[in-house]
Amino acid sequence: MQAVNIRQADEVDLPELLKIEEDCFESERFNTETVRAFVVRDDTFVLVALEGNEILGSAMCMVSELDLHGKIASIAVLKQRRGTGIGAALLDECEKVFRSHGLVRYSLEVEASNSLAIALYASRGYVVKASIQDFYGAGRPAFYMEKKLDLQKVPVNVRSA
Repeated sequence: MQAVNIRQADEVDLPELLKIEEDCFESERFNTETVRAFVVRDDTFVLVALEGNEILGSAMCMVSELDLHGKIASIAVLKQRRGTGIGAALLDECEKVFRSHGLVRYSLEVEASNSLAIALYASRGYVVKASIQDFYGAGRPAFYMEKKLDLQKVPVNVRSA
């Protein structure tokens, strides 16, 4: 097995991103226009995890520099590659990009029954702040999870005059 690399996605990755959406989310998947918007907008980004040239997973995120908030809209790993650390690597890279924008609060929603994902997020400092009933459809609640960086420990970029 080769090492997994992570890079920012671009429009040529759209077909593979849509396959991942279908494999992972079925009826809750993002449509083509939504995925394209995540790839091309200035306030969003998409990361892909690759082994060789094969895309195995993706992360779609939103950036709000106004309120210093990063939102993970989706982390998806192909079903046959789950449990191999790809989701954790994508999460780490999302946070790295958030930090590069100076963001100090990160959030996401996760299906309440997805105990593996919840455990991953909790291990990285995310805390359940709310339960959202029927978020993924009737009888399928989500947890809203959030992580706040300690402002005392966040480096400040200072420009010289």
